[in-house]
Amino acid sequence: MIIWQVVVAALLGAAAGYGGGRLAPRWLEERPMQNFEPYVLAAVNGLACGWLAAVHPFGGYFWQQFVFISVLTTVSLIDLHDRIIPNEMVLFGLAAGVLMLFVLPYPEKGWVEGLAGGAGAFALLLIIALIVPGGMGLGDVKLAAVIGLFLGRWSAMGLLFAFFAGGVISGLLLAFKIVGRKSHIPFGPWLALGAIIAAIYGPQIWNWYMLSTLY
Repeated sequence: MIIWQVVVAALLGAAAGYGGGRLAPRWLEERPMQNFEPYVLAAVNGLACGWLAAVHPFGGYFWQQFVFISVLTTVSLIDLHDRIIPNEMVLFGLAAGVLMLFVLPYPEKGWVEGLAGGAGAFALLLIIALIVPGGMGLGDVKLAAVIGLFLGRWSAMGLLFAFFAGGVISGLLLAFKIVGRKSHIPFGPWLALGAIIAAIYGPQIWNWYMLSTLY
């Protein structure tokens, strides 16, 4: 861990989160944002980006995932408010992901893997959305393309974490009657949570899994 990088990453992440919080209201129609929410998003994004820097020093991997996490936290806030994932945010994520494949590459992920990850994650969630109507929105399907593009080989891990976290939390909300069976629980934040865990700890989890299979 390089302390100064963690501090810089946290500050930059907080600034990006605050900017995302100020940008988010342009897509909100049903539930207006409260004044404190940009500061909450700044804190969440700053913590996540500082955490990322603690595990992955500055380099191509860090900067790609820094942008990725900042997009995910903003999308999550919007989805929690209005149950939508704006096309503009998806397009920005896709454009940034493709650009960074060439401008800030890292050896573990080439452009072929990134594009294949985006296409694969999109196809998987599209199939699920078609098989289970109403289970998830097309916004979630399109966000999966961004997740696959940035995570590459770790995209399946991120989706697995998302389904697990979403299933557990939804079950608890239903069990304690916080929501009803017909309530719509946004899936975007769980996709974001799973993807952020995979972005930070994907390589370590994979290495642990491969070592555990040898013994």
